[in-house]
Amino acid sequence: MPAITVKPTLRLLVHPDSCSRPSLFWGVVCLRNCLAPGSTRQRLIVIALIALVASAGVKAQTLKVRLAIASTAPARIKMTVEFPAPADVLSFPNAYGAVLGLAERIENVEARGASGQVVAVRKLAPGEFQISEKFHQTSYELNLSEPIPPAQGAHVSGLNRERGLLMLADLLPRSIKGSGAFSAVLIQLELPAGWSAASNAEKRTSLTYFTEEPDKTVFLIGPQLQEKSEHIGARNFSVVLSGNWPIADKDVLKIAGKIAQEYSKLTGFELKRNAVLMLVPFPDDAPPTRWTAETRGNAVVLLLGSRGKAKQVKSRLGLVLAHEVFHLWVPNSLNLEGDYDWFFEGFTVYQALRMDLRLRLISFNDYLDTIARVYDSYLSSPDRDNLSLINASERRWTTSSSVVYDKAMLVAFLYDLQLRAGSACKTSSDDLYVQLFQRVTTRQADANETIIGILNEQVGQQSFARQYIEGVGIINLESVLSPYGITVTRTSSGTKLSTDHADKEQKKLLNCLARK
Repeated sequence: MPAITVKPTLRLLVHPDSCSRPSLFWGVVCLRNCLAPGSTRQRLIVIALIALVASAGVKAQTLKVRLAIASTAPARIKMTVEFPAPADVLSFPNAYGAVLGLAERIENVEARGASGQVVAVRKLAPGEFQISEKFHQTSYELNLSEPIPPAQGAHVSGLNRERGLLMLADLLPRSIKGSGAFSAVLIQLELPAGWSAASNAEKRTSLTYFTEEPDKTVFLIGPQLQEKSEHIGARNFSVVLSGNWPIADKDVLKIAGKIAQEYSKLTGFELKRNAVLMLVPFPDDAPPTRWTAETRGNAVVLLLGSRGKAKQVKSRLGLVLAHEVFHLWVPNSLNLEGDYDWFFEGFTVYQALRMDLRLRLISFNDYLDTIARVYDSYLSSPDRDNLSLINASERRWTTSSSVVYDKAMLVAFLYDLQLRAGSACKTSSDDLYVQLFQRVTTRQADANETIIGILNEQVGQQSFARQYIEGVGIINLESVLSPYGITVTRTSSGTKLSTDHADKEQKKLLNCLARK
């Protein structure tokens, strides 16, 4: 849902104008200008009024929500929503990423005016409702009884007898410009007996939460949630587990915390908000090789197969989190705009692979085998020679996700090799992130322009980005890897990468790649 931009209260308070306007804002301005500067009591009055105005401004933009679990079998949620001011439009999102038909789960919609009178509602299309007059409150039910495809379990709201993962992005109406627009949500949960909740939203009471980022807010609910946290820098990093696991919450926190610390060092940037990892068993008693994940704002949601020995689960958990935890930094801590999925997905996949190697979660041969599998996937993509990475990012949710991931990861690999070879291993792809976080955390910037600019500075030329990112340059590992001592062999079972014939200087470069 789009956020509503509100001018800062204090900026309005210092705006020069006459004292004849009747609003509360201008009353404060008049008091500030007219009261004697030496009066302590008068200064306190002004401060109190300013606080009142600021509070009123926040409340005026806040949607008040009661979310009640009506039943878990069948899975149904009852939502009661009070708008900050009378509204005349009611619209719900019908898609999230590649998931369609979300609004079809909404049933029994009612609307009421400011005095509580029932207002006529007519459904125009899934998620779109015509209201006969302005309304102040709406209630509706969400039918979540239809099973979610397991691969989408981390992306959209779901509920069953064991737990619920609830995303405000697909539960709430859109905030549309007008009197009923909102930029924050105050939400009260009503849960089954014995259930509790965890969220990345601000906790006000045991079951009341506040958020200014409703589209990024996630709730994990269920009985016997396990939660543990530690400080990483100045921020708190928490893990919340639901279900039965062969590992303890402290094991999960140790793995996730170590990865977060490494990314803090790599980027030179400490997270500005507390972060939370929500770990849920993948459906149908799956092994840890089955998983799906998404990072929203400061929350990592991971569905991971829990059937297996502790060592197997820990190993897979580390491999997956090396990618997902990095999203807390890229893109979620960057103030960038535009379609640059090629970077925050494809390049992140490569950095996660490097992190796995750095933490010795994989061997160097595992690293090469992963590159080879991605290359085979890239070669099988019908779009590989038709779209630039920038174009593919624009079409990620339709036809080009494999290009965004596979080709972009290979480009990151080649970029890393080129930097290391040209600097005697003094620079690497890690330096790209240091530069990026030094530039764009406080001001909004165009993503592709900024990232490509830094890429060009690092390699000292524009041809690399022009060929592989802005253009449709074909990747041929057989030819581009030979100068680095990596042999590419095509077999009936797939591509194989080896370093058996590397010379002394090439081995030095490859050792550098394996170490740091």
